[in-house]
Amino acid sequence: MSRARRTHPFPRDEFDRRLARVRQRMAERDLGAILVAAPENVYYLTGLEHQGYFAYEMLVVPMEGELILITRAMERVTVRDQAPWVCHVGYSDGVAPLPAAEDRERDLLMLGHDPDGEQTGLRPWEMSVGVAVQGPVADRPDVPTRATIDALRDAGLTGRLGIEQKGSFLPYSIAHGIIRGVADVEWVDCSGLVDDCRLIQSPLELECTRAAATVTDSMMLAAVAAAGPGVRECDVMAALYDAMFRRGGTYPGFVPLVRSTHTLQHEHGTWSDGQLRSRDVLFLEMAGCVRRYHAPSGRFIFIGKVPARAEHALRICEEALMRAAAAVRPGAIANDVYRQWHKVLKRAGLAHYSRHHCGYAVGIGFPPSWSGSGTPRGLREGSEMELKSGMVFHLMSWLLRTAKGDAFLSDTIVVTDDGCELLTNTARTLTVR
Repeated sequence: MSRARRTHPFPRDEFDRRLARVRQRMAERDLGAILVAAPENVYYLTGLEHQGYFAYEMLVVPMEGELILITRAMERVTVRDQAPWVCHVGYSDGVAPLPAAEDRERDLLMLGHDPDGEQTGLRPWEMSVGVAVQGPVADRPDVPTRATIDALRDAGLTGRLGIEQKGSFLPYSIAHGIIRGVADVEWVDCSGLVDDCRLIQSPLELECTRAAATVTDSMMLAAVAAAGPGVRECDVMAALYDAMFRRGGTYPGFVPLVRSTHTLQHEHGTWSDGQLRSRDVLFLEMAGCVRRYHAPSGRFIFIGKVPARAEHALRICEEALMRAAAAVRPGAIANDVYRQWHKVLKRAGLAHYSRHHCGYAVGIGFPPSWSGSGTPRGLREGSEMELKSGMVFHLMSWLLRTAKGDAFLSDTIVVTDDGCELLTNTARTLTVR
């Protein structure tokens, strides 16, 4: 007998603890409810894992009572299966609902029987009702806006309400319509409220992150093994994707980065169909993903021949990475971690060289990011962010165009009760293919 597929990423009490943490933050800011649009935050509070967030969806989190999730009507079954404890409000952005059937078998399901008595005809999916079409309904933002306003009114939510204003998935036309359409409400920006709660991962979340790190190491090893003179960048990408899925990972929030010398400075660009050449540098940065939790890692690989300064640059990078890791502990300040990283560069004669951070927080991610919506929380110069046990960071050490050689190392770390632990562990030695 086959096992039923698990549709919930975590047990219900895990979500209850998360909700309690969020509501505590809401109480501190005197918020009667918050409107959450970032898919990472919706997932954190409900477990909803799908790609339908490309269209408008909103989670309403009141101080008391059940959560209200507003999505396109066609997402009803997904919400029912993955987050059955939320109140789902579906809006139709396409065809009008089908009329009531006089004869359900014949009119609604369009079924019939052939001369031998076998059933024929079409049985349309329930979600066909509300499928988006190009037409006057599909292009009207007032439809989801009105669904949200009605949901807030039905729940009796007034007073001081928060709405995530800085994310990437809330269209201005809808946000503007909601704010203007609800009377007796003081609207405030609650961007970052749920994100702050997500920074500290629970033991169950860390299990996912550790599993993702194992996938990352397998991806990196597969990419390195595939590389070499004459190998196409797309074949390196194919090898790491194969490892990603065979080791139990799922699609990541950000496409793995595979670049060589001619595109090395394309900060967020990735592979081409060009061939690797002798003396090329191959840049690899990727993250395994398990249940939406990510563990990034990065390496430089040299093709055919090693440049004269490569070994020296790599040693600087590794020492800086480890010095930063040694500074990570509960109570440490992000600025101090960055300074420890930069101190190694100063000693190596690179005081003039700096970067905008030496790492950033990672965890739940949906495309197009493995760090969540907006600018990630970084280990930056000047940042007063206090580190706490359970936080997970992509720690980075990078030298480029420094006249002392090029090198890059990055790994995922978790802050522990007495320091930090490296979760990704592909060899940090000089590698030539």
